[in-house]
Amino acid sequence: MRSILTFIFFICLSYTALCQEKLVFGDTPTTTKSPKYKSNPRDHKTKHPIYWVKQSSKGLLLGNPCMEEITQDMGFVYLVQPKGQAYNDNGFERNLHNFFAKLRITLKNGPFWKFKLKKWRKKCRAETGDFVG
Repeated sequence: MRSILTFIFFICLSYTALCQEKLVFGDTPTTTKSPKYKSNPRDHKTKHPIYWVKQSSKGLLLGNPCMEEITQDMGFVYLVQPKGQAYNDNGFERNLHNFFAKLRITLKNGPFWKFKLKKWRKKCRAETGDFVG
């Protein structure tokens, strides 16, 4: 009797082993090969822009979407304050602020960031039609 029960037990075990399909990743309802969630990486360069104070907007291409995108990618924003406007009484404070702003921009974008900016400014002028002459 014991041998018959053992025989039936082994048959049941072998039957379940034969019936189970091989599990391949992505075939079950809880796992997929292409997840729907996509991470959204943060852009740390535009988190806190650096303000570069200028007295005139000549040659800055303010309002040009191409140039605004370039300056945002480099991590700074032009702040135009003409003479006589509030907070523009002292030229020393403005120059001191701009010195540290340019230092931060240099640390963020490398030592040749001004050359890159000039190149992109020329390219944006030509592409958008702001180039005269």
